[in-house]
Amino acid sequence: MSIALIYVCIQRLPDAPAARWAEIGLCLLYVAGLGAVFKLSSLRALSLVFALLYGAALAYGFFFKDQFSLLLILQGFLTSFIALKLPDLLSALEAGTFLMITFVLLVYDQDYTWVSLLRQELFIHIGLYALMRTVRINRGRDIERMEHAEEQRRNAEELTVVHAELAQTHDQLRRAHEELERATLQSLRYAVLEERSRIARDIHDSIGHRLTSVIVQLQALPYVLRNDEAKSAEIVKNVLGVARSCLQEVRTVVHNMGVDETGAGAVSVRSLVQQTTSSFDLDITLDLDESEDQDIWPLDTAVVLYRCLQEALTNTIRHAQAKRVEVSIKRSGEEIMLHYRDDGELASGSDLHEGFGLNGIRKRCSEAGGRCEIGAQEPHGFGMNIWLPLAALKEKETYG
Repeated sequence: MSIALIYVCIQRLPDAPAARWAEIGLCLLYVAGLGAVFKLSSLRALSLVFALLYGAALAYGFFFKDQFSLLLILQGFLTSFIALKLPDLLSALEAGTFLMITFVLLVYDQDYTWVSLLRQELFIHIGLYALMRTVRINRGRDIERMEHAEEQRRNAEELTVVHAELAQTHDQLRRAHEELERATLQSLRYAVLEERSRIARDIHDSIGHRLTSVIVQLQALPYVLRNDEAKSAEIVKNVLGVARSCLQEVRTVVHNMGVDETGAGAVSVRSLVQQTTSSFDLDITLDLDESEDQDIWPLDTAVVLYRCLQEALTNTIRHAQAKRVEVSIKRSGEEIMLHYRDDGELASGSDLHEGFGLNGIRKRCSEAGGRCEIGAQEPHGFGMNIWLPLAALKEKETYG
């Protein structure tokens, strides 16, 4: 545009020196002014620059009336830049105002007619205005597409960063989950080891003491035999009583410890509850029917009860956000019943996703010939009911 403007000015240089230098100055002013509008963003500043340029061209036409046609040429450049830089209504208003002023001056001062101006000059300026408006619209669309593409690129980069952070967080959570599982299993194993250590101390304190008494009485027996036969018979009777008591206690302890490799059974259930309570922020109430002789529980029953309770506690610790757990294990006829409740966040009526652990509970109960109910409780929390048939298990143990 600047080259075209300079070329037009050079082609139209008048012969008179004053008019020539004035036209050169006016063209240079237009080149500088129209070049400056690309650096301006304020609508007020742009409108002011366009008005000053038009005023300079108008002044040139008044001083050099024979060069008034240059005003129309500069008016065309001005109209083009107004259409390109100003918004719709403002550009139409400013360009129309300048053109109307020019037409009035040409009609009343230069012997132009309205018909000739409307037929030729008006259509030229309207065409220039429409062309530059189209350029502005297309350029605006290109800028919007570029900005949209740039925004999409930034969003893609942000999503990539977020995805990487999520992947890292997921990996950290997975490792924490694995560590929590290992810690949970280790705590449960430690509960059994602690209970066995307690049983070992009990054996040492009780059975060891009784066996020491047996040894002392047996050592004294030869001397008593020579002096007092009645006393000797009493010593033998006492020794036999103590020995039988020790044997019965040893059998009971060995049976409880030998339920399975983790020490499941009534003793291990109590130890599991005690250790879980001390290791986690969880209040566990255990209602274990002490009136029944747990020694008559079949080994498979003790294993299933222990494993199911262990998995339920693990599930509560990992998922429920619970503070309290109620466990009840009772015998009714030929069945053992385990009732488990926690006060976790599981809402009543909501679907419970049963993973590997809960499916394992169902499978254990089914293989033991029992039944299992698992689900959400009123008003909230996880619940589990297990019934295991003693008679069927005993029969299975007896007849294979």
